[in-house]
Amino acid sequence: MIPRPRPERFRLRRTMMFMNAQKPGLIKDAYIYGCDSIMLDLEDAVAENQKDAARYSLFHALQEIDYHGVERVVRINGLDTPHWKEDIRVCVADGIRIAKCESAQDVLTVERAVEAAEEEFGVEKGRTLLMAALESPKGILNAYEICAASDRMFGVAISG
Repeated sequence: MIPRPRPERFRLRRTMMFMNAQKPGLIKDAYIYGCDSIMLDLEDAVAENQKDAARYSLFHALQEIDYHGVERVVRINGLDTPHWKEDIRVCVADGIRIAKCESAQDVLTVERAVEAAEEEFGVEKGRTLLMAALESPKGILNAYEICAASDRMFGVAISG
């Protein structure tokens, strides 16, 4: 495993490049484009029947590839799918983006799963940061509570 510095909650994030996590040929060299963050997507970019293969590829990329200081954020599948728990287990990275986040409870649910994964894989507790993607009117209405739900939160994205 490549040693990495602790992610910075308040670092500058001007550019975020989305990459399909199931394509090892793409994600291995993503740092060369000079973006501030790489968003490794397990959600919409990955076909339903390819979720396991994408997780496998991503797990090994996060362990073995030196991204030269570029922040690695993983967009997990939504909490309304059967995939999100396993997504978190294999991708305790610098940050996790919570797809379709609608409430502070969603953030707390993901935070508990992240804590369990950090413990399981011997990752320093509190190392993995969280970002919420607000993709519905309910998420927008609950934005303040979502942002304040966890000390791990480093940002929100309005998407969809």
